[in-house]
Amino acid sequence: MKIILCLIMFLFSKNVYAGIGEVILQEGNSKVQRKAGGEVDSKKQLEILSYDTVKTGQGKTAIQFVDDTRVDVTAHSKLLIDEFVYDPSNKTGKLSIKATAGTVRYASGQIAKNSQQNVKIETPTATIGVRGTDFTMTIDEIGGSTIILLPSCDKNGYCFVGEISVESDAGQVILNQAFQVTVVTTSQSKPLNPLILKIDETLINNMLIVSKPKEIANEQSKNQLEGVATALDLDFLKFEGLNTDFLKEDEKQFSTMLDVDFLDQNFLDNVLDQLNKEFAKQIQSEFEKQKSTTAATAGRDSNTGIILLDDKPSWIFTRDDGQGNNVYLKLNQDYNYKINLQQNDFQVFDYTLGGSGNVIYIKQSSR
Repeated sequence: MKIILCLIMFLFSKNVYAGIGEVILQEGNSKVQRKAGGEVDSKKQLEILSYDTVKTGQGKTAIQFVDDTRVDVTAHSKLLIDEFVYDPSNKTGKLSIKATAGTVRYASGQIAKNSQQNVKIETPTATIGVRGTDFTMTIDEIGGSTIILLPSCDKNGYCFVGEISVESDAGQVILNQAFQVTVVTTSQSKPLNPLILKIDETLINNMLIVSKPKEIANEQSKNQLEGVATALDLDFLKFEGLNTDFLKEDEKQFSTMLDVDFLDQNFLDNVLDQLNKEFAKQIQSEFEKQKSTTAATAGRDSNTGIILLDDKPSWIFTRDDGQGNNVYLKLNQDYNYKINLQQNDFQVFDYTLGGSGNVIYIKQSSR
């Protein structure tokens, strides 16, 4: 009886963590963190389980699930497999994954084709509805998501374009053209209106975080300018007091008002107060913006182009000047650093991480 009970328990535990796919491509170094505890090095033919987390370093990991879904996790990226259930007899099931950092490419398998309502793909700021197709997700250091729809091609070279929905708490857009893109900055912001990128598919990687495609940058700048223009529609010189027709006032009241010297009134006082308050707000906003960009905090500094990633237990410091110079530092967070960087005409001195201690000098130039 005890032997039978042990056998049942063994079979049950094995089913809970049954393999749902395997690593079909491994370049460089990556780790797979198990829900049951511990990490294993990713390697080709490594069995993938439900609730695994794939974390890549200087490497790339491609996973193929048992329903033929394929997920490619590029360098310095992170993917959580939240749930996977598949019935091969009718080719239906349930799939839930979340990309939390870097760039991840998704290619639909049988579950998306036959049970698309059961496919849930998320980033920190967006939820993606899949209708059987390929797309990439690039997540920046603060969770902003860039979603690009890709053509899906079979082994015979036949390609088609599917459709995905990208949704945040504030709205939804549909992508249905090859290389159409949207950006969701925060979960409370609307997805950017879809644009078409002129980009080589091989260039869709983490460099999209460092250097946004010009189509996205132009559209975001346009939206910001429209917001400023809307704010400028406010006419600060409009003074409601001038709308009063004193000639229509009661005769007695009018005679009393003749004692008032209207030319001695300063109707601009309130208007100037309003203007001063608005300018003070703008100046304070710019001051806070400048103050925040000078601090060595995790994220991308829009003024310097420096990206600092908190990849505990390390800091990752990167900058690409777009002229062939690229710096990449991986620094132990247990120590303090002061970085001095010069790339052609760009210079930054005393960029401090933690405090003074180790001083790093980097000088790069293009010939």
